[in-house]
Amino acid sequence: MKLSMAMLGVLFAVVAAAVEVETLNGSNLLGLVRITSDAEYLPIAVDCGAVGRGDAAPSADALVLTAGLEPGDSLYVYDRVNAQYRVFDLVRNEDGDEWRGRNVVHVSDGQAEVAAGAAAGDTPLAVGYGVWLHRPGAATRANRTVLVVGQVLKSEVTVVLAAAPAGKAFGQTLFGVPATAEGDFRLNGVDWAAAGAAAGDEIRVPQADGSLATIRFDGKKWTRRYYTIINGIKRLKTDTDPTLTAGTAAWYARKAGGGAMSVTWEAL
Repeated sequence: MKLSMAMLGVLFAVVAAAVEVETLNGSNLLGLVRITSDAEYLPIAVDCGAVGRGDAAPSADALVLTAGLEPGDSLYVYDRVNAQYRVFDLVRNEDGDEWRGRNVVHVSDGQAEVAAGAAAGDTPLAVGYGVWLHRPGAATRANRTVLVVGQVLKSEVTVVLAAAPAGKAFGQTLFGVPATAEGDFRLNGVDWAAAGAAAGDEIRVPQADGSLATIRFDGKKWTRRYYTIINGIKRLKTDTDPTLTAGTAAWYARKAGGGAMSVTWEAL
């Protein structure tokens, strides 16, 4: 996956997530991403297509393999049309593990009606964005590795990073990270200003403890500031060349007044 210099194709990541990428060459190029993380809520990139269907979006039951997961784990997929999440729970039955849509409750005329949730196989994922995987007690598990599979895309994908809503300081978009063979991505290795980024924009990276690591754009480059303990003293450190790892997702926080911004992933 290359970077488009006309409309910047960006790689984001989650701190403390180790990523391993494997591919299998054939008539189609298939990818397997191994993500090892302690995070209970792990944002994962939708950076592949449906196996055997070219660049078609994968379905919710095909992206994340159930191997290594446990019954009770859940997958949260944002439905942009209806502005709500679809939730799928991992259940174990006589046929093995499967993702099952969580029931929803509709209230009309004072009456509550329970309806079956959407089927995972009928729920296409938005390529280029992210989904959330919830693994209760992930940090204590013997196996903390998540397997993400799919077909490597052959055409570019454009992702819209939302503008701030009226009265809000930022507009946030969970942006997926394409897995590449190049390894960690240097944020300052490309011209973000030319791509439309504005001073004050932020990349907010979810971490295993639930906090966010914030990387800010000053109009020319990205900088991350963080604290470390040296000889018992808390000291502020500055990373002027921050890098991000592929395979998961992070929030792009678009500063108010900047408008929506499009970024593009180039295909291999």
